[in-house]
Amino acid sequence: MAFRQLKLYSECGLYGKTFKVIRIAPPKLWLRRPDGEDLEIAFADLVNHPTFVPESIMKLDRKEVERTYDNVIAKLDDNKRYEVSKRLQLIEPLLILEKIQAGNIQAIAQFYDKCKDIVLENEEAIELKQEELITRITEKRGGSRASIMRYLSEYRRVESEGESRGLEGLISNKGRGYTGRKDNKCMNICHPEHPEIILDTIFVRLTDKQIEILKETIEKDYLNKYRVSKATIHRLIERRYARVNEPEINYSTISNIIDRIDKNAVERLRNMKGARAVYDEVARGYAEREATCRLDIIQMDHTRLDIQVIDDKTGLVIDRPWITLGIDVYSRGIWCLYLSHESPSINVVRKATQQGVFAKNTKKEYGTELEWEIFGIPNIIYVDNGMDFKSNEFKRMVNETLQSEIMHRPVKIPHYGAVIERLFGTINSELIHNLMGTTKSNIVDRGELNPEKDAFLTLSQLRKILVHYLVDIYPLRPHRGLANNISPLVKYRESVNEVGYPEWIDKADEQKYKIDFLISDKKPYTRDGVRWDNKIYKSAKCADIIGGREKKYTVKYDIDDISKIYLLHPKTKEFIELYCETPPYETVVGVNQYTYKKLIKFLRNEGEEKLKLLPGKAHMNRAWERLAKFIIEGLKEKKKVRQIVARMEGVKIDVTTAYQANQTDQTNQTTQIQQSQYAGNLEEELYLIAKKAEQVREGGYKK
Repeated sequence: MAFRQLKLYSECGLYGKTFKVIRIAPPKLWLRRPDGEDLEIAFADLVNHPTFVPESIMKLDRKEVERTYDNVIAKLDDNKRYEVSKRLQLIEPLLILEKIQAGNIQAIAQFYDKCKDIVLENEEAIELKQEELITRITEKRGGSRASIMRYLSEYRRVESEGESRGLEGLISNKGRGYTGRKDNKCMNICHPEHPEIILDTIFVRLTDKQIEILKETIEKDYLNKYRVSKATIHRLIERRYARVNEPEINYSTISNIIDRIDKNAVERLRNMKGARAVYDEVARGYAEREATCRLDIIQMDHTRLDIQVIDDKTGLVIDRPWITLGIDVYSRGIWCLYLSHESPSINVVRKATQQGVFAKNTKKEYGTELEWEIFGIPNIIYVDNGMDFKSNEFKRMVNETLQSEIMHRPVKIPHYGAVIERLFGTINSELIHNLMGTTKSNIVDRGELNPEKDAFLTLSQLRKILVHYLVDIYPLRPHRGLANNISPLVKYRESVNEVGYPEWIDKADEQKYKIDFLISDKKPYTRDGVRWDNKIYKSAKCADIIGGREKKYTVKYDIDDISKIYLLHPKTKEFIELYCETPPYETVVGVNQYTYKKLIKFLRNEGEEKLKLLPGKAHMNRAWERLAKFIIEGLKEKKKVRQIVARMEGVKIDVTTAYQANQTDQTNQTTQIQQSQYAGNLEEELYLIAKKAEQVREGGYKK
């Protein structure tokens, strides 16, 4: 995989022919074929075109190699990934300096963001020499010159073998012993309280009984808050070996084995408070500077919109939806949008980030007049201190997958999130407060409005209105936060003219990155397959890796579709789709984890799920029947039930018929409004909706 970047004189394939970029004037560019034929095309249309093929010159000097998707980094446990991140932190200034010297203007801002601790005041990055930079890194961040050069060499070596794979060169084999010897045996050191979690794997030359006693003693007597000494551990092991007539082990051997256990894991279990200060990932601070170009700094946050939405089948009010937005601080253009009933979580953050990175193609999907031009890889994603933004999954997605930087606002200082907060206010005041079902921002403004009675928009309709507003209206208006009151779209295009289009992910690589963005876990593949949360997944392609529970493989899963997961096959080096076998695939296809838990809850309440019983087709069918009864009985009268159903994806229940005899005047008025065809441009259309909503509230609207 590789990020693409379009520059002047780049080459690409289109319609099966080779073109060269001869002119860039956002949103369009001009391509020329070798025979002299010129073609004018919009950038967004180009990258979304089915015949578009980026050539090697567009790949940021990454060597193109045909290979399967072997994500070695995804296989690592938390401790090894932490070690890779620490090594990357040592060589990252050198890698960014190379980009600067190659003429990448955006890398200059990236350098100052990530290297504040090693850059002097008013110092020009391009004037720095590698040796001087290495000296400063060793002084400020640790490590030695030899180790930094070794990491850099390994990173470049692996990077040259395959695009974007340089991180694999930073994986350490330290503590593994002489794995090539035939008499070596594997000893898994597990978490004392969670034996399914393997902290580290050590290779030793001991008998099976010696390994069993040594492993148990280290886990239960050494890895705890009492912090006993290695000498005490040695005496305990001596006594336990004597009881079973096993040969003793020298103190130096035991000490050496303990020293080889991952230090991160040891410190976290023996010195919990101190380890958090040393090992827990922290942001480098907050973005206290001005954004220097497009996609330099993205501010991202969530809020609940001031509007009630209805169910698209029954017309009953659900609740106020959550919106997640990302705004480009430099241009004030919108980078990402995610709207749902799901409260802030890593899943919401993942989807919003994915929407921001990929080309959006809104003309085709939503019928916008313009294309959503702002997408690609940002330098910084600037967020608050919520747990959803502090999760390790989000950090790895941004730092490793996107190779960007996360920065957090200072705690309890809202001024530093002003740009995104003003955007929320603008959307509510200009758009949401003019639609039926608005709750306004407070009771005084709400007056005699009845949001639950007036609501008429479904979530999908509201999403379409928001997309049109954010693509065809908001970016075209003069913005008071920009110099000379220019519009966000003009500001963005000016920056593209200066520094070029941002890096983006090609359509051909989107599926691979979507898998990268998914949540990771480690699971064994036994005769039953992979077991995840009372579900069993299998694939015939994984028959060759069936084994015990001690060997675990990397799996990726999407909580919005539990019908399948992805397992990284250790031999083919590909992610294999494993389909749900128990419960049957057809009963959970498209179903999210939230819905499944509700179904299982119905089974438990009826006493059908006992101990570790896995639900079969009959169980699932009965669960669906009970869920349908629960919905029909409570959907009309209980708003809480409607909120629960709104979070359920993949619900195979049509409850519309339950309300055919009870259609209210409000529902009829809603249908009339939804079926009306409005003329004029989009802005007039949206305000006409608001006007007709007011007429409905006053009882004066006629079809």
